[in-house]
Amino acid sequence: KRMGSLVVCLAWFLVLGFTTSALSLNPDDPNVCSHWESYAVTVQESYAHPFDQIYYTRCTDILNWFKCTRHRISYKTAYRRGVRTMYRRRSQCCPGYFESGDLCVPLCTEECVHGRCVSPDTCQCEPGWGGLDCSSASTTNGTGKSQ
Repeated sequence: KRMGSLVVCLAWFLVLGFTTSALSLNPDDPNVCSHWESYAVTVQESYAHPFDQIYYTRCTDILNWFKCTRHRISYKTAYRRGVRTMYRRRSQCCPGYFESGDLCVPLCTEECVHGRCVSPDTCQCEPGWGGLDCSSASTTNGTGKSQ
């Protein structure tokens, strides 16, 4: 029975994780962690494009009517597409939590039979129940840990 519950919980975990990615998490939530990720942006950038400029000067070359050809490198502004790497902060649930709507909810690998999951793998048991998964009838302090 517990294994079946675990499989169902993990299935919901995957479904919720994939379907709620459009919602945003609150970065002030203590269960939300963030990291920097890079992404590429195509931009149009200008640059100095060199070209061979031909010009003529007066000279002593009688065969070319006293006109000599000269070359110089000149530059003109040209445009090209470039790729620029940008960075953005991405929020995600901290380890041990999964995304449910816009909240990060703790994940307990064992079902909290008579209690609720309050932090990763920690059940808060109803009065009169104890054990790691709140399935043992006993006197506890209500945290799933025996006194």
